[in-house]
Amino acid sequence: MVAAGLAACAVVLATSAARPAPAPTVIVLVAAREVPAGAVLADGDVRPANVPGDAAQPGAITSLSDALGRRVAAGLVTGEALTASRLVPRAAVDGLPRGRVALHVVAADPASVDLLPAGTIARVYPVAGGAPLAVGARVLAVDPLVAPGGVLLAGESAPRGVVLSLTVAEADAVLRGHGALDGPVTVTVVGSG
Repeated sequence: MVAAGLAACAVVLATSAARPAPAPTVIVLVAAREVPAGAVLADGDVRPANVPGDAAQPGAITSLSDALGRRVAAGLVTGEALTASRLVPRAAVDGLPRGRVALHVVAADPASVDLLPAGTIARVYPVAGGAPLAVGARVLAVDPLVAPGGVLLAGESAPRGVVLSLTVAEADAVLRGHGALDGPVTVTVVGSG
């Protein structure tokens, strides 16, 4: 009986020794609730979650200070991991890749700005029409219609624009081709994806 008990203990020890150690985990931030595109992240919008280290998405946000106060470029669903690419930079030029610049342009149609949330890939055309001046522009920020206190900043026909991320060559083309020698850079901006 003692021999059988010792044999059973040996089997249990051998089995537990053969089991691989649990994979290391990392803490990432995930959406605590659905967050619509354009919303600014606040305390109740995110929560920490443990995920296996090899399952963490590239660019996953791990610090509350890196997330709170940032605008969401595209809506988040509950439990979705926050990544740097899903958040609008704190300033339009934060995180711009080498060789890209930020340029504010005024939309020829002020109402069209509401169709261009941050993160949208856009094409830029001269107001008079013609070939595109830029085809891979990314919308970094949108001029607000209403100030944080609810004050109307502009009427529907008042000038509004967007900040675009462009290559240096595209920015040069937009500045040359916008159709005016002075004043704001007014162009037609169309979302393309």
